[in-house]
Amino acid sequence: MSRERVAETALRALPATHRSVRGEEILATLLDSSAEASPARFAREVAGLVRFGLRARATQTASTGTRRLVADGFCRGAMLVMTLDLSTLLGQKLGRGYEDSLLSWTSIGALAAILATALVGAERLAGVAALAWTAIRMPDLVAHNPTFNGIAPTFVPVVCYTVLILAPRRRALDLRRLAWLGATGWLVAAYGPHDGSGPITVIVSAAAILLMLADIATLPTDPRLAIACALPASYVGLMVVGKPVLPAWLLLVVPPLVITAAVIRLQRLQQHTPL
Repeated sequence: MSRERVAETALRALPATHRSVRGEEILATLLDSSAEASPARFAREVAGLVRFGLRARATQTASTGTRRLVADGFCRGAMLVMTLDLSTLLGQKLGRGYEDSLLSWTSIGALAAILATALVGAERLAGVAALAWTAIRMPDLVAHNPTFNGIAPTFVPVVCYTVLILAPRRRALDLRRLAWLGATGWLVAAYGPHDGSGPITVIVSAAAILLMLADIATLPTDPRLAIACALPASYVGLMVVGKPVLPAWLLLVVPPLVITAAVIRLQRLQQHTPL
């Protein structure tokens, strides 16, 4: 790979606004200064550009304000939780042929409509509908599984949906975001064959761990994603706690720590952001 291609790739670490204003200048300066440099020196300069880009992204993110950023994380997390719920219900209904009141097509269709409403940008309306959907299902949920694993996980979506109502993001309506619904189909396919032999708990737990790894990786630049990914991970952790699967306690303990770290990171970024 040529040095120019490497430099162009490193430049993507900068926020889009920085690239549009100074991108060509920065790229030209980097290539000119390293034209006769050794590969090791060029690598250090590229690494410096990436670090500068990540700091710029973090500063830009922090300028929004800690409260708004935390709320944004919970709004994103609400959509991830809805996606997980919809995928689980469809997987049990279609992939495994389960039949009970919690898996009615009316309930599944309502959740799909609520998720679509949130995706296109009507988050407050989606939050109200999601809370109502959760409340309607609660008696059947308690009757079906009156244990800690069956009832406690509901706390996570209730908190997420409440934030959707109280502090929705201001986004223009955009039908293109409905493409996210494709993730539901992928997760349904992952639930295994029709004979019910697929390891649902292991698959969902592994997906939740991947979410945690993703949110930890994004903590330095945009803690909103860390918060968003930690919420469905906590949701799954409460479902599987006590079960004989390796990630059970990991899913229960790590997500709250990640959310705490994300909030602290946001506060520190805010302190170092020029007024």
